[in-house]
Amino acid sequence: MKRMHVHTLWLSFLALGLVLASSARAQTNPEPVAATTPGPSAAPPTRAPVAPEQPGAESPPPSLPPTAPPTREWLKAVYEQVVDSVVLIETEYGTGSGFFFQTPTLVATALHVVDDADTIVVQTSDGRRQLGHVVAYSRKHDLALVRLEHASPGARVLEPATGQVDIGQPVVVIGHPFSGLEYQVRELRGLLNWSMTQGVVSAVAGSWLQTDAAINPGNSGGPIVNERGQVLGVVSATLSQAQGISVAARIARVRELLPLIDTQSPPRHLWRFEAMELGFVVQGASDVIEGFSLGAGMRLLKHVPVRMRLSVLAGSVQPDASDILTTRLVRGTAELSGGYALSWGAFELSPNFGAALFYDHERNSSLRVDGNGDCITMTPCLVNGKVISASEGRFRLLPMVGASLDFARLRLDYAYQIAIQQSIDSQHRVLVAFTF
Repeated sequence: MKRMHVHTLWLSFLALGLVLASSARAQTNPEPVAATTPGPSAAPPTRAPVAPEQPGAESPPPSLPPTAPPTREWLKAVYEQVVDSVVLIETEYGTGSGFFFQTPTLVATALHVVDDADTIVVQTSDGRRQLGHVVAYSRKHDLALVRLEHASPGARVLEPATGQVDIGQPVVVIGHPFSGLEYQVRELRGLLNWSMTQGVVSAVAGSWLQTDAAINPGNSGGPIVNERGQVLGVVSATLSQAQGISVAARIARVRELLPLIDTQSPPRHLWRFEAMELGFVVQGASDVIEGFSLGAGMRLLKHVPVRMRLSVLAGSVQPDASDILTTRLVRGTAELSGGYALSWGAFELSPNFGAALFYDHERNSSLRVDGNGDCITMTPCLVNGKVISASEGRFRLLPMVGASLDFARLRLDYAYQIAIQQSIDSQHRVLVAFTF
């Protein structure tokens, strides 16, 4: 019994050793487990090592936050909402933009688009054209309201924006930049009129706002619209020496014109600058001299051109005496004229009258011979002689009548300058000039 008890005890110790050895091997090489739930005292699980990124291998794209709706969608929606509200305005001075305001017969625009205009033609997006006239305006804010003869079918009146205008607020401008150029460059047809540019509100001050949206000649008078299709202002001007700085009068100033409808006389300037002039001039009667002229002009009450011109001419003329070999004439001329302009399509004819002040400087060359009595019997006869020069100057004031014809930048001008005391001294003057 004692031996059997010892044997059993020995087997028990052997089994305990096997169990302890198996436990130690399991801790040295643990088996992977699907999921474990560590207890309160358990150590945190270790992270598997990350393999270094191999050169040239594509890294997975970073996760992006949710994006806003594409900008193109709201731009397209605003354009489709506003385009039928915008009109093209044509006058004898050029083109501009405008939009329907309050009623289908009332168009808001910039005053300088229609200022001093005798003929205002308004064209809608469907091609319909009709006449209009200014019924209210503000020179301080460069604004005008034009009333059409009748309501335009399909016209959409723009809703004015209310509330605060914020810096950085997105805006669009719809108008007609460089309208008319498409008739000269065929490839531009359909690309200029009713075109849209976008930007933001850059600054707000009082009655004005600034934007960086692209604005060009022809956009004047068009609407600046927010992302809801509401009009914020009327395009007025762009700073010529800057990039992306344009100003517009706020829409509240347009509303202030409504009580002024039919209470103001048509917008007219007592006078305005017309143009500078640089030309080639020919003058004379039996003798012709030629030179260059520089002039400038202004308009009184729109139809009365007043022009001043300075000319310098030179040439050889017929000597006054038989003993004079040659005569060189240098003439300075100052002209002042006034007339009345008559428009005939693209041409403008202006009959005029005025006066011309001449200063003539003549330089005569003659031959002086020293006589010798021996020449009576001697042949050939040799004498002493030399060429002498003499100069003289004089002023003359001559009345003149004439006419000028203007087409685009080209001017043709004729004047007959009348010498009352000696009609033989009357002059014809012809001028070909470019205005700028």
